[in-house]
Order: sequence, then C-alpha cells, then structure tokens
Amino acid sequence: MKRWISLCLCLAILFGLGLGFSQQASAKGSSKLARTYFGEPQKLTAPLNQAISIFNGAVGTEDGHRVMYTTTKGFPAKLNVLDIEDYKLKRVIDLEDSENSWAHEVVPNGDLYVATEGGGAKLWRYSPVTKKAELVYKFPGESFAFSITSNEEGKVFVGTYPSGKVFKYDPETKKVTDYGRMIGAVSQEYIRSLAVIGDNIYSGTGHGQIVRYNMKTGEKEDISKSIGEPGHIYDLEKVDDRYLFARYELSSNGFIYDTQEKKWLDVTIPNVRGLHVEEESLNNKVYFMTTDNKLRTVDLGTLKIEDTGIEYESGFRGVDWVEFNTPELPGKSLVTINFSGYVTIINLETKKVTRLPSLVQSTPTVMQAIEKGPDGNFYISGMQTSKGAQYNPVTGEITPFNLGQGDSMAPLGNKMLMGVYPSGDIRAYDPALPPSNDNPEKLFVLGESQNRIKTISTGGGKAFIGSIPFYGELGGALTVYDPEAEGVKYKVFRNVVQDQSVVGLAYKDGLVYGSTSITGGLGADPTAEEAKVFVWDVKNEKKIKEISLNIEGIEKPHLIGELSIGPDGLLWGAVKNAIFALDPETLNVVKSKKVYPDGVLPEDAWGSIDLKWSGGLLFANFTGGNLTAIDPDTLDSQKITNAYSFSIGDDGDIYYSLASNRTLLYKIEVDHIAKVKSVHLTNNGFEIPMVDDRVPGWASMFATDSEVQFNLTNEKHKKGRNSLKLVDASRKKSVALMSHPVKVEPGQVLKAQTQLYLREGLSSFMLRYYDKDGKEVSSTPVHTESGYNQWQKVTVTAKAPEKAATAKVLAYTTAYAMTTSYYDDIKLSKLTLEE
Repeated sequence: MKRWISLCLCLAILFGLGLGFSQQASAKGSSKLARTYFGEPQKLTAPLNQAISIFNGAVGTEDGHRVMYTTTKGFPAKLNVLDIEDYKLKRVIDLEDSENSWAHEVVPNGDLYVATEGGGAKLWRYSPVTKKAELVYKFPGESFAFSITSNEEGKVFVGTYPSGKVFKYDPETKKVTDYGRMIGAVSQEYIRSLAVIGDNIYSGTGHGQIVRYNMKTGEKEDISKSIGEPGHIYDLEKVDDRYLFARYELSSNGFIYDTQEKKWLDVTIPNVRGLHVEEESLNNKVYFMTTDNKLRTVDLGTLKIEDTGIEYESGFRGVDWVEFNTPELPGKSLVTINFSGYVTIINLETKKVTRLPSLVQSTPTVMQAIEKGPDGNFYISGMQTSKGAQYNPVTGEITPFNLGQGDSMAPLGNKMLMGVYPSGDIRAYDPALPPSNDNPEKLFVLGESQNRIKTISTGGGKAFIGSIPFYGELGGALTVYDPEAEGVKYKVFRNVVQDQSVVGLAYKDGLVYGSTSITGGLGADPTAEEAKVFVWDVKNEKKIKEISLNIEGIEKPHLIGELSIGPDGLLWGAVKNAIFALDPETLNVVKSKKVYPDGVLPEDAWGSIDLKWSGGLLFANFTGGNLTAIDPDTLDSQKITNAYSFSIGDDGDIYYSLASNRTLLYKIEVDHIAKVKSVHLTNNGFEIPMVDDRVPGWASMFATDSEVQFNLTNEKHKKGRNSLKLVDASRKKSVALMSHPVKVEPGQVLKAQTQLYLREGLSSFMLRYYDKDGKEVSSTPVHTESGYNQWQKVTVTAKAPEKAATAKVLAYTTAYAMTTSYYDDIKLSKLTLEE
C-alpha cells in the first residue's frame, strides 16, 4: 500500500494533478482584480444610534396605572412600556427578529397585541400580568402587518401586505382564520387600515376601496364607491361601535359611515391629518387633527365641524381617552405619542397641551443609503426615520441632522443632494454649515405623482433624478435640476419610457443615459414586457434613443440596473446576474459576462444594482446584497461581502451596511498585492485515492455514519478525474475535512479558493488559523446556498492574527445545514501587500 501511495504521488507530480506545488510570482503582470486584496470586515459604528422611530402606540393599564405601549424601530424592535401617571419607563422588551410596528391593540382583558414587520409579518401578545411578550403567529407569505383591531370578544384582526389579506386570531383557542384577499385584483395589495363591527370586517385598502366583508356569509362589498376618491384609505377607525371614520391619504379628506344605516353621512371633512381618532366620541363629537396642526371636532348628529382652539404639532399615532383626575388634568384628556417618542396629553377642559419628554429607549436605526459627499465624509440616511448622519471616516465623528427616508444621494458642487420618500422631495445639505431646520434645505417636490427618488446622477453642473411613481401608478420620471437656472430650476419629464420607472442614470457630454424598470408603484401591475435603455438630450429636452438590451442569455429583463460611465469611456451597467459595457454612441454591446450563475440571485423589482469605480475596478452590488468587484478588462469577478448599501472612501476602502443588520457601518480595507506565492496543499485536486477511509492530505473532524459521510468520486469533477463529495442528511451533525496545516506568520494574508458544485442545501468553505499549541485563534467562513447544479468559484481571504502559527483549509457543513456537494481544485496562496 505504501508503494502504491508513493507511486500515485510521483505520477501526480509528473502530470501536474493539482498537488499545488509551490511557486512565486509578481502580481504586477496579472489583472487588476488579482492585484487587489480585500481585508476582513471591520465593525465601525452605529451611525444612526440616537434615532427614535415610532409609528404607533396604545394606552393600557398595568398594576393599576395607565401606561403607554409603543414600539421603537430597530434590530430588534423594542416594545416600550411607559407609566404615564408617574411618567417613567417601566420596561423594554426585545421583539426578536422583528424591525418595527405600525399596529398596537389593547383587548378587553388588558392584554396587548402588537403586529410587527421585519422577517415577515408577525403577531405578538404582551401580558401586563406576566410582563412578558410572546410570538403567537407568523403570517405565511406576508411581509407587513400594517393594521390591527379587535372586537368585544377579544378576538384580534390583522391586515397584511402583499396579499391584502385579513386574519383573525382567537386568544382562547389560539387558532388563526384566514379570510383571504379582500380585493384580489392585482398582485400587491395593502390592508392599510382595519375596523370590525359586529360580523363585518371593514378594510381600508391602497386602491381607494373600503371593503366590507361579512364573516358569516363571506359576502363582500366596496362601500366607498359613492365617494370616488383614489389612493390609500390610510386611516379607518371605528367610533362608538357604529361609525367608521375614514381618511384618504391623497386628498386628506375624511368621511363618516354609519354601519347601522349603511350610508355615508352628508359631510366631507377637509384637511384631516392621520393616523387615528379615538374610538369613543365625547358628547357625540369626534376629535381629529388637521394638516395645519389644529384639533377640531365633527358632531355625529349635526355634522358641524368646529375648532377647539387647541393646537398640536403632529398627528395621532394612536390616541386614547384617559382620566387623570388631578387638578391640572380634570375630566378627560386625549393621550398620544409622536414619531420621536414624546407623549402628549391634551386636556379638553383647560385646553392645555402637555408635551412630556421622550423616555423610550433609542435604538440604532437601519441605514437606507450611504454616499460619499464632496467633503470626503459619508452621508447616511435611515429607513422610516427622521434622522440622517454625516460620518467622518478619519476621526469617526458622527454629526446627526434632520432627514426623512433618503432613498438616494449624490454630490452636486459643494452640496449633497438627497431624495426623500414618501413625498418625493429633493433636499440639499451644505457641509460648510451646521445642521439646522434649514440644513438640509428643502429645494422642491417632484410632483407628477412621483414619490420614490431611486437615483441621482450629476454632471455639467446639473442633477438628473430618476423616480418611481406612487402606489398603484405606472410611469416614472426623469427630472433635471439646474441650480443656476433663472426662474424654475427643475423640470419633470414623466413617462420618458412609457409606463416604466427610471432607476439608473449616467451623464456624458450633454447626454443622459437612463435605464428603467417595468415596475411602477406598489400595487400596480406592469404593462410593459421588458426594461429599456434610453438617451436624453439635455439641451433640447427630448429623448433621442431608446433600445432593448441585447445581451446573450438575458431575455427581456424586467429591470436594468444602475448605469455608469467608466474610465474607458464606455457606458457600463448591470442586469440580473450580468455586467455589460455599451458603446455610448451606438449603444451596441462591447462586452458582457454573467457574473453569477442563473438562478442564484433573487428577483428585485427596484433593485438597481449600484455601481461605483475605484482603483480601476468596478464594484457592483447585485440583488440580495452581493457586493462584487469586477475587472473591466478581463471581466473576472470576486464577491466581496454581503452589503445593503455601500460607498468607497477617498482612501479607496469600502464602507457599507451589512445586509443582515443595517444598523451597523462596516469597513473593508482595500490594498494592492505585490506578490502571490502558491502554497502546497497535498491532494488539493483529490486525485489520490482514499486509504483506509481516509483522504490523503486531509483529516476528518467528525465521525461519519449513514447520515453524514464523505468520499472521493468521479460523479462530478471540475479538473482532473475526481472530486471530494460531502453528504449531510442531518440537522444535528456535521461532516468536515481539513487540510494538513500550513505554516504562517502573524500578519500574513492567505487566500483559499475552491470549485464548488452544490447539488442541494448549504455547504461551507473556511480558512482557520491556529496558535503554536494547535488552538484555534480565528476562522473566516464562506457559506454557499445558491447556484445549484453548476460549478462555481468560492474564495475566502483572511489575515493571520496575532499568535497565529499555522493555517488549515476546511470543506464542511455546519451543524444545522444539510447538503450534497462536491469540492475540487482547492488552491491556497500567500499574498504580499504593497508597502
């Protein structure tokens, strides 16, 4: 047997069967990507760490005191319990794997139910007796639970998106009833507001309909036909268990429906501000806020609208009657909470508005966009929050400023432009001035039914803005903003490509190059079959060309990602899983390549695949957060990390938010490689046969059995005749092979690479460092669970930490994962970085 092994070794060396014999080469003659080293992720900070984002609250009773329940947005969302009599924060409870809540409901027995989003739509129950919260249901296939209500029996009703369904949860039986889609006309529908009176569910939708659904008969009726208003019924509140108070978002008109008489009362209430009204009238009057911050009433008998003489600077994010029975607060008071966590008490007798300081626990808020500004600092916007931040990458200093959800940003001159959702407005931040109510300055609102600013590109002293229309609408727009223009400084050109949204823009020599998505606002089914590339003449204000993208293997894409003019003068872009470059004059394809195999990346209607250039490389953030570096000459590529949003600093390093936790800002250092030295790995191509159930050059970490096993096989092979096959059919076991140790020194950088064929499940590849005693000091894994039934290259790079003496390469499965996978042609290199 020893002679046979020796013979195999000799043959392998003779014929070059992948034993990885050592060689050293200069990196200067290789491609740009091969000469680039990407360091390990470094956690920097939570830049939006003081933000408080609250969408709703409800008053309940706990230990004999009235309390305000509210949930702050973050990872995870946090349920706050505030004693509003002693005014103190009683407790904070993490709602694990949730991000925020628009809906709280206190049922007759005093329990609180919270509908959350983030990781899917969920329903939680909090007991004021046990002081604990428990997850009671996760709604299958639903992303958001926007609305919640209950009936006199304590049953809880939840409205969802994207299916537009209503569910009932019975706390006694713990059973859930799915009443199905309330409209069911298009693929994406909201139940934005909800009320239940008797046997009827009333659903406020995103399509101008208020659907009455009878739970006994299953009969449906749109009771809002006579109103004829479009858009979201953002608010729908039951009053006195008889009336419905409805508010339409677009018009801010309010209407009252009598469920007993089955008719709308003869009154239209103008300028109503959301989000709620109280569920019980007082002296037959309903109290509501107006868009100009006035508290008014409408009399349910006379239908007369009156001003109370009281002002409050916000809308009601949940509002309840509370009797404090103190000299300062006689009779009934309205109690509410605002976006930033301030509890407000409005006393009707004294007409006094008491604003109590925010006690809710601030949480790091999720980041939306990251962009380098004209001053070299990074500008960071949050999702569904009121704060943005400036981050100095040199000092680490964070400067917060007021900003809504900035979906896109770009420098223009010495200012930073920001596109804010949902109003579709453009703001400008001046880094030379301190943050204030006027910095960022609100420049203009796009109008033309646009509300999502998807992209901003600049050139020639102008800004070019691509946008997506409101919910239920098709037809995005290209907006041109000229700060030096006389008179009106911006023009909006809607439907540059008919019924399509503008998601990518690049400027060169008086022309704007644009890319589109066939998807419009949520809830609007596309009418076009494929996305387009277009050219806009800035001077003459007209479209001069529109083409379909002709790339091999990509047919009728629904979205073409961001565009960018490269250092080579070509028009670069990304679509689905491919990168491409066009001749900017002819729009002919110069080069293209699929960066990821088909079926690996998720679909995204608006995911515009952000592009940035640095160090001669193109960085593309493909859908699913796959940040990838691409050599524009060879089109070779390497996945860098999982990022939601990213930017590149003046230092050439990558700054990004992690796709799995967008509250934290990370950094990856980018360096150039001077030398690459291949490291010998015995049997790296798995051509040497197994001996006594062992793989020469590799050691098994765990025992094998019928569920977890490995072997060498010729079923699949990328190079040579064989590969390593791993089979893991257990959720509790692992199979793992590790190479023989390789000597290293602290600070050395190793790069391991393998060809992986994944038949099913999830398989992993790792670099692991050990100290001189063989104790693990660090591990850097890469987990793959996509790209099935095809060979794909997997790479992991890691710097040897202090005390590192040896390193090993591991092909394995995690304890929970299951897989059938094949590894071949494993390579290991030592990289020397330039000084």
